[in-house]
Amino acid sequence: MRIRSMYFKVAEMEAELAFWQAFLDRKPLKRGSHWSEFLVGETRLGMLLNDFGEELQGCAAVPVFELAPERLSAAVSRAEEAGATVVLDGLANPQMNSIVLASSGGNEFELCHCAVHG
Repeated sequence: MRIRSMYFKVAEMEAELAFWQAFLDRKPLKRGSHWSEFLVGETRLGMLLNDFGEELQGCAAVPVFELAPERLSAAVSRAEEAGATVVLDGLANPQMNSIVLASSGGNEFELCHCAVHG
């Protein structure tokens, strides 16, 4: 079993794409007005335009990006420069070894050096 894809329902496609393109440091694999996606490893990270009237409240999905410890700081910097805010910083906590951020659209994601957990 593997995760094929994960997606966010977004209110503003272009703003969300700009954020994820800056953070991931890559262009989307697919780009459209209603569906766009990036390929991260073997997982598709998609954005679905919420044009069907659903009231979005918070984030129902939190992708966890595993990075080598020496790359984590640069990834956090890119995310913040792209407009992310820190939700919970557990980098100094050896039980957590991760940081939770939120994109400008309010979608949360976690960056970790999870390999230390095995």
